Amino acid sequence: LAQRLFEEENAIVHLFALEHRYYGKSYPEFPDNSSPVSNENLQYLSSRQAIHDVATFIQYANGHYILNDGNPTKWVTFGGSYPGMVSAWSRYKFPNLVHAAVSNSSPVQAQLDFPEYNNHVAKDLGYDVVGGSAECVDIVSRGHEEIGELLSAEGEEKEGGYEKVAELFHVCNGAEPFYKDVKNKNMFLGDGVIYIPAQGNDPSCGGDGSLCNIANLCDAIIEEYSQSGSAMESLAAIAKRQSYRDCTEVDWHGTLQYLSSDAARRDGVRSWIWQTCNEFGFYQTCEHDSSCPYGKGYHAIEQDLEICEVAFGVPPEEVKANVEKSLQYYGGWDMDGSSIMFVNGDVDPWAELSTTRDKEAKTCQ
Repeated sequence: LAQRLFEEENAIVHLFALEHRYYGKSYPEFPDNSSPVSNENLQYLSSRQAIHDVATFIQYANGHYILNDGNPTKWVTFGGSYPGMVSAWSRYKFPNLVHAAVSNSSPVQAQLDFPEYNNHVAKDLGYDVVGGSAECVDIVSRGHEEIGELLSAEGEEKEGGYEKVAELFHVCNGAEPFYKDVKNKNMFLGDGVIYIPAQGNDPSCGGDGSLCNIANLCDAIIEEYSQSGSAMESLAAIAKRQSYRDCTEVDWHGTLQYLSSDAARRDGVRSWIWQTCNEFGFYQTCEHDSSCPYGKGYHAIEQDLEICEVAFGVPPEEVKANVEKSLQYYGGWDMDGSSIMFVNGDVDPWAELSTTRDKEAKTCQ
């Protein structure tokens, strides 16, 4: 776009890429050399700080660079997903500095419990426009149901069910995690035993047969099912193709320990979960009364609230209050802004909380 504006419209265009505090290489240093992702030091991480960082940068750039032959510079912010939220909010809160914003796939409507995400994943699996089908979503759903039946068995059938699931999905330490803690069963089934690329579906990928889009994944699932006749075994075969490890780790307690540690700084994991606990929610549950294609009833909101309390010391009621505060501060779908363009794909589950034609905010006026 910048190149086209320059070549076709003779416009002077400058591009700046900003890195969000507490992500990438932009972690602050503290005088006592303590970890920047300790609970105490994470207090300086928030979207409110981020949009003020954007405003500060714009003011700095206006004063230090000649960007438009000395004429007033029109700044347009761009971003996708959470950066798309920051882009929109920067225009909304600083219209004197930001001329316009493009906000792509941005869930501006903060929401604690977000079952619509996985409901949308099920919709994508059945969406023929991108290669999905009713058969595909049926196999995935039935496969998880079959696993759930084995993991909920009692009496003499319990041992055989646990062992079969552990063997099929190459669970580390065999069936032991399923006996050890019911929360291990929840984490195994509640977020799915296979990866479904709904969020990053790329129609152009997969020339090598990789399972990187809905079409390739559904073709592979249906092919596996035609050979085995078992929905569960089909998912096990797909999980094996997607895995890059020798075995599947199923350890809820270990997950809590990891998320509570400095090691979770990698890829911004601890930073993002901190923001969900203190600002947004967005917890992708899989409840009994949903159309989630995974293990229905195995991912309840309590799972995510436990992470907030154990890893960050944020109790459930405070998480709920934090989400409401974000809605009040930014407005959600009722954000009263202008000159903000929201761009969404109908396959992307995050569009459920973005501004679309179905949810036109005051911003769209």
